[in-house]
Amino acid sequence: MRVSTSAFSGGLFLGVFVALATIPSGCGDYQKVLKSTDPELKWTRAQEYYNDDRCMQALPLLQELIGLYRGTEEMEDVYYMYAEANLCIEDWYMARYTMRSFSKTFPNSDRSEQAEFEAALCSYRLSPEPNLDQSDTRTAMDELQLFLDRHPNSLRRDTCNVMIGALRSKLETKAWNGAKLYFTTSKFQSATKALLNFMSDWPASQYAEEAQFLVVKCQFLYAERSTLRRQPERYADAIESYFTFAARFPESERLQEAELYHRKCRQGLNRASKETDI
Repeated sequence: MRVSTSAFSGGLFLGVFVALATIPSGCGDYQKVLKSTDPELKWTRAQEYYNDDRCMQALPLLQELIGLYRGTEEMEDVYYMYAEANLCIEDWYMARYTMRSFSKTFPNSDRSEQAEFEAALCSYRLSPEPNLDQSDTRTAMDELQLFLDRHPNSLRRDTCNVMIGALRSKLETKAWNGAKLYFTTSKFQSATKALLNFMSDWPASQYAEEAQFLVVKCQFLYAERSTLRRQPERYADAIESYFTFAARFPESERLQEAELYHRKCRQGLNRASKETDI
């Protein structure tokens, strides 16, 4: 099977440059191996370096061997070790790329499933904290789910499901923080909409109780700031939200405070209704 090395230009060139730059001067034996024209020597030494956790030294040799061993039986071993060496130095982007490429190039290999899993695991590791953009988190979820779809009986199934759950929790926290931000910045109308959307998207969220309570509070505060003409309608919305909260969370520690807003809404509604009738 032939594997083109052209796809590795750019990223691999940079990786090799970094690898060479980090090799201490005076390593005469290593320099001799780099300059050698003997593929077997390079392959033997690349394995030695990798097994000794000297992955940065193994990488330039493995990259060269990808070209030298094209179409040979050794190609699969060389290619997989190259992908593993990128894992070894924790270059998650390059490791993901090479593991993906391995599984596509050698789909019948005994290591194909492992390579797919490692690629998805790299995406999981690239998922950032909840306060940052979550594009990589969604990519990781998609890749882990795709792995499960392709390998439904995999021994890694439980591990994948745990990781998917952790990634979903990040997305949930990101959405919650975004919705709550409107409340903390006193944008009560926007906060109400954002909180209701959050509960619609995440009905079983760990933040559901607080979100439902904040809807009551936001609607009350929004009604308080409204013109007299709009107050009856907005107090009524807050009262309805209170009943929803009380029904969903009858044992909530926030229920007493919610009842306070309910009473104030009743008083405000009566007052506003009388004044608008005059």
